[in-house]
Amino acid sequence: MIIEDGKGSGKKAQVNNENELVTRSITESEIEHASITGGAYVWDSTEKDIDAGDTMLFVQNTSETPLILDVGTINGSNVICTWTIHTGADITAPSGTTVSGVNMNPKFRSVPADAIGYADETAVADGDIVGRIKTAISETKVINLNGFILERNHYVQFTQVTESTSGSVVLRAHYANPS
Repeated sequence: MIIEDGKGSGKKAQVNNENELVTRSITESEIEHASITGGAYVWDSTEKDIDAGDTMLFVQNTSETPLILDVGTINGSNVICTWTIHTGADITAPSGTTVSGVNMNPKFRSVPADAIGYADETAVADGDIVGRIKTAISETKVINLNGFILERNHYVQFTQVTESTSGSVVLRAHYANPS
């Protein structure tokens, strides 16, 4: 049996001694693929001194394309802190310091994320708790958020439950790519 490439070039596929097709593949993660095409972003709250119960970072997807959450990095501060991660879909009027999503691929830096982001956000009612984390003094925690998807107008918020004098949250996410 001869296997040809199907495009009429006459190239043939190699078969091993067990009649198995010899192949080579290169794999990439979804976020790598999204970054190549300009659909991966990072939101950074920067270091903030917020009140207990305020949201350190709030990101709401305003696109028709789902926003897939990848990793959240929580940086603790001068005291042991409890943090909650919430997701929600309530109609909201967030307020705070505007945070823009930065495209992970420098080629697409001028392409803004189709999302709104705020640091030190105080107006949104908490969504459903999907995670609770404690950070020790000056500790950094990386949280795998694989599986969390924000549809249009859905949001994620990282809330500092106990007050400290600083801290920050960085979120990496990408837009779903149908290819």
